[in-house]
Amino acid sequence: MTSAPLVVWTLIALNLAAFGAEWTAADPAATIDAFAAVPFDITHGIVLPPPSPPAPFLTILTSLFVHAGVAHVGFNLLVLGAFGPAIEARCGHLRFAAFYLTCGVAGEVAQIAIGPNSHVPAIGASGAIAGVLGAYLVTFPLQWPALLGIGAWAATQFVAGFGRLALPAADQPAGIASFIHIGGFCCGVLLIGRFRRPDAGMRASPW
Repeated sequence: MTSAPLVVWTLIALNLAAFGAEWTAADPAATIDAFAAVPFDITHGIVLPPPSPPAPFLTILTSLFVHAGVAHVGFNLLVLGAFGPAIEARCGHLRFAAFYLTCGVAGEVAQIAIGPNSHVPAIGASGAIAGVLGAYLVTFPLQWPALLGIGAWAATQFVAGFGRLALPAADQPAGIASFIHIGGFCCGVLLIGRFRRPDAGMRASPW
């Protein structure tokens, strides 16, 4: 019998609570900026006033629970709710929580490595959820609808991300963080074997 996806439910609740706090704040934009990961601030050790974390690198974690709008948080949590339970069942609760955060951090680090001097804030759980998608692809390789959908999404991220690198810096579009998705996805693909329980195997998806 598969246990309830307690970590997935907890992550959804935390993201919704954080989103509610953002949009009921006196200045929602300032609240989002305080917890977003800004590559330049992290690589140059710039500490923003409270409520921003006391160490810039901590925003790599806080940014995973900050979203720009209803569509942003809604899409991320929908994908997490759809694919997360199957991966949590294979990993166990604590392993899945560690896996999710590891993928999220990997996505943020990849984006910072690509643009260490960027002032564009990175927010959202997209890197962590991309890791869940990568893990699902590896764990359930015969689930063709998921394989095609996730594969097509991943391909667009790689094409868009590396395509932008070929553009001059002045011509690169702002506000698009493809390497968060790429970093999280690659982390999920490469590390799910380490986080999956030894007895979990590759059983069929609950879909």
